[in-house]
Amino acid sequence: MAQHNLISFWLLDKPTMLTKLLSVLGLKGHWDSWLHTRHIDVSHELKVLVFRELKDKTVSIVDAESYRKFSNHRGQWALQCKGWSVEVEFDESILLWHIATDLCFHSDDDNGDAKIAPYVGISRAMSNYMLFLLVARPFMLTAGIGQIRFGDTCAEAKNFFGRAGTAHPDAGPAARMVLGVSAEIAPRDVKGDRSKSVLFDACRLAKSLLELPPRKRWRVIRVVWVEMLCYAANKCRSNFHAKQLSGGGELLTVVWFLMAHLGVGEQYRIEAGHARAKLIVEKN
Repeated sequence: MAQHNLISFWLLDKPTMLTKLLSVLGLKGHWDSWLHTRHIDVSHELKVLVFRELKDKTVSIVDAESYRKFSNHRGQWALQCKGWSVEVEFDESILLWHIATDLCFHSDDDNGDAKIAPYVGISRAMSNYMLFLLVARPFMLTAGIGQIRFGDTCAEAKNFFGRAGTAHPDAGPAARMVLGVSAEIAPRDVKGDRSKSVLFDACRLAKSLLELPPRKRWRVIRVVWVEMLCYAANKCRSNFHAKQLSGGGELLTVVWFLMAHLGVGEQYRIEAGHARAKLIVEKN
């Protein structure tokens, strides 16, 4: 399970002669993806969580309309209790929630709670994995401008820390510095939308999450990530899943197979008036 973390990237990405040359050649993105990616085992707890969430949600699918809602949800079910919205592009959702997850982690004093710690770890693992897909496997996600948003967000973070006189702080202090920024006014209302950075939008989201009790906060975060993982698996084209199998496979593809097994993948259609899944096989 590949991991790519934005805050770690901000703190470790320092200009050198090599990176300047790679930038000129247009290869720095590939270099960064390789250099700042690590791999971890997929924990048993994460497997159980994904399976249970998918199984629980399949119970609510009884007709075509409920299937449509399921296949298009990427966090809404987890957020309805707060009245929050994720009505933004999918790549923007990934970046927003990735940064907000890390900001909550670095500012939360309750992460050591034995009842919370496993879910904090699962949430961060899924968060870092989804960012890896955005940076290194964008073809497996729905079309968008994720890499442009990623670049603009990194640039704004570096400018922010540079203006603060701490170009390379540690992760904890860096998170607290970002959270210290006033978020009463939406960033787009201040700077317009020329920059696609989501740094301070994520700050606003993190502050909202930090208003919740710790256990509820991490329950919301982990379920949002499960929904986004399933959404990405469902929307990825089958030929891209097949392509990754030759290179060792992706967790995303395993989730896709699980959804197919449960009868809720894109390769299934719910016939109107029936709660029965119909398998669609297309000839290429």
